[in-house]
Amino acid sequence: MGRPKKEKPNHGKYFEVKKTVGHSLNGDPIRKSFYSDTSRADANQQGEEWIIAQKVAEQTGEAFIEKDVTFSEWAKKWLEIYKKPNVDINTYHMTYEQNVNNHLIPFFGKADIKSIKPVNIQEFFDSNSHFSESVLKKLHMCLNGIFETAIENDVCQKNPTRHTVVKSHKKKNVKQVYSDKQIEVVKSSAKLSMPEVYVALCTGLRRGELLGLKWADFNAAEKTISVNRAIADVQGKEDRKLETIKTNPPKWKSYRVIPIDNDCAEFIGSLPHNGDYIFPGRSGSVQSPNTWSQKLKRFMDALHVAHPDVPELTAHELRHTFGTVLRRRGVDIYTIQKIMGHKDIKMTSEIYVHNEMDVLRKGLKLSTGVVQVSYGRKFKVKQAKKKSHTNH
Repeated sequence: MGRPKKEKPNHGKYFEVKKTVGHSLNGDPIRKSFYSDTSRADANQQGEEWIIAQKVAEQTGEAFIEKDVTFSEWAKKWLEIYKKPNVDINTYHMTYEQNVNNHLIPFFGKADIKSIKPVNIQEFFDSNSHFSESVLKKLHMCLNGIFETAIENDVCQKNPTRHTVVKSHKKKNVKQVYSDKQIEVVKSSAKLSMPEVYVALCTGLRRGELLGLKWADFNAAEKTISVNRAIADVQGKEDRKLETIKTNPPKWKSYRVIPIDNDCAEFIGSLPHNGDYIFPGRSGSVQSPNTWSQKLKRFMDALHVAHPDVPELTAHELRHTFGTVLRRRGVDIYTIQKIMGHKDIKMTSEIYVHNEMDVLRKGLKLSTGVVQVSYGRKFKVKQAKKKSHTNH
């Protein structure tokens, strides 16, 4: 007995099954085609599921989803309608648009959005576990938003991302920080060739905030710096080339006033006034953050050659050094949050609470006596005075 003949598609590359899904007002049957790229049985199963879903919708009063919408179609609509008008342009490009276009659409793009199951979502994250935890969280956030809005618009019925396990296998990079001695070496060099680095180590500003500083933000009398804007490089929509733009407000709307010490105030005051910005580009206008980072890399390379014991840090690590120094000196987490412009106290704690015990030991001075904690505008720790008489 010979082998059974392999079933051939009956509609181009697809298997087609036609089913009666209802009747018109005059009683004529309404026929609908269902397709599969695997088998007639699969196409038939899709038809049966469609009919059941239609009947369930009729009985429950829920909207019946009939039109097929691909993941790509809805993801692009989600970007344009729900994200682009509601976040700053740099966040839109870096957090949403790039992740959707570079990772999600290539994986899910042509699939009917309502056919995507939890197992498919899990497969996506398992196959991309080499990404950092931060990137995976952003991808999950995008997927969740895409499916939740699809449900609200009757494009699909369930959100398959709700119970996904998101786990990164990428080794976390430990941020480098300078020691107090190294900070002085770097500041000394920065005074001569890259003043932005000196100010970054005195203020903990983000790169965009640093480049966005104007002379109007510097108060020499009060010795403060006001953070009112940030500069960002984003891609142009048409040619996709990088173009520098001014974003307002700074990240997390973290407008703030940062106190600076006498040395920093005097240094800033001594800088040449070449336009509105404290650290302008060659033309006197704002510097491109990406171009500035290249300049920082050259500065760090030269510094490391002259001082091999001083590591090469990024702009973010300069900021991290400032926050670590504050913690090293016993500044409380709430004050650090305000100075650094973090979104919430949880973010600050996750970054700087690793040395909490050392700071507490230093702050409490546990050599003698008992500790008395008073609560006021800031948390203060005092050592109780010893009583002059003997306790009975």
